[in-house]
Amino acid sequence: MSNQKPGMLVPALIGGGIAGLFSAIPFLNCLCCLWIIAGAMLAAYLLAKDYPTSLPTGDGAIVGVLAGIVAAVVDTIISLPLQAINAQVIQRFMERIAEFTDEMPPGWENLMERGFGPASAVMFLVSLLMSAVIFALLGALGGVLGAALFGKKQNVPGQIDGPPSENSGNN
Repeated sequence: MSNQKPGMLVPALIGGGIAGLFSAIPFLNCLCCLWIIAGAMLAAYLLAKDYPTSLPTGDGAIVGVLAGIVAAVVDTIISLPLQAINAQVIQRFMERIAEFTDEMPPGWENLMERGFGPASAVMFLVSLLMSAVIFALLGALGGVLGAALFGKKQNVPGQIDGPPSENSGNN
């Protein structure tokens, strides 16, 4: 068995891709934070499988951050064609609320139309950056949890993980 560390890119792509996909699907995206943490935990699990020793918590956090960034990119790309559908749902919801309340500000319909128009490139990049930062933080949490849950390896005969016990040399 080699002592070389396995690559983090493939586990991060798999975990982040799945998390980003589930985070972008309407009605499943209400659990967005949970999907990111779970995707990072999956990435840590996949990394720990190929790790020669127990997975260090720091490596779990790193693969989690990478998975979070991948999830942000996948989420943003998949969400683009779904923005029109989401805008229609929110528009109908706001119209329904307006039927029951007389205290809506004047011209709120125009705000809704402007708010869900075609997104500019700047708003796209700001949204992607914000998602990447938030998803990376959640991914780090998921990676640490994944390393703690899945990263422990059983002792191999002949392998010494810690100092010898007091009774090991005395019979």
